Amino acid sequence: MSFPIPWPEGGHAPAVPAAASAATASAASTTAASALRWRPMPCAAATSATYAALYTLSNHMTSLRTDIGAGVFAWERAIPFVSWTVVPYLSICVFFALSFFIDGDGERLRRHVLRLLIVLIVSVLCYAAFPLRFTFERPPTDGAIGLMFDLLGHCDMPYNRAPSLHIGVLVLLWARFTPVLRGWQAAALHLWFALIGVSVLTTYQHHVMDVPAGAALGVMAILLTASPRRMRRKSGTRLVRKGRWPRLS
Repeated sequence: MSFPIPWPEGGHAPAVPAAASAATASAASTTAASALRWRPMPCAAATSATYAALYTLSNHMTSLRTDIGAGVFAWERAIPFVSWTVVPYLSICVFFALSFFIDGDGERLRRHVLRLLIVLIVSVLCYAAFPLRFTFERPPTDGAIGLMFDLLGHCDMPYNRAPSLHIGVLVLLWARFTPVLRGWQAAALHLWFALIGVSVLTTYQHHVMDVPAGAALGVMAILLTASPRRMRRKSGTRLVRKGRWPRLS
């Protein structure tokens, strides 16, 4: 049994304009492609592999050079070696991995990946142009802390100094995690991230000049890739008047 549908215009369904149909199909295709391309797991895997490859290659190439500088102030010898700070130092790897999964928005994930790549590429270029070496002798460690330093020693070398890639990435992670946390979680994040920032000095991984250079690079990457909507003067002025800062994500 069939039930005729009373279409207007002599029983025929209304025609959909070809241009509108094509535009709808194109938009759907673009959305699907974007969702497929900017998924957390592939982004995390590809970005991590790129970091490991370029950073290791840069370290190796610098180790073969003879024109390596120091870039250290005499007063830095007063900075103490604090062995347990290797824990927050290495914890940045966990936050790096989690940063791809904390926000389901594909556009923000795309900007996050782009920022990480900008920081990595600019850092590697600086390491090639201005090769520097960490000059202090690290005291011996043992136990679990010693094992962590052994792991760090196998993965890193005393080169790749300024700008500090650790600090540059930390700035990006700070911008990535802060908008999704509230209350005590946000306070704990700020405290732990500040500890990570200090740990680059107290683990004898970096000299002081590396830290502001890395922080400046991280901020530059954020500003270069900030959403245009977030950077509009009118929006920023309105938020500042309310006592809030515009979110550069």
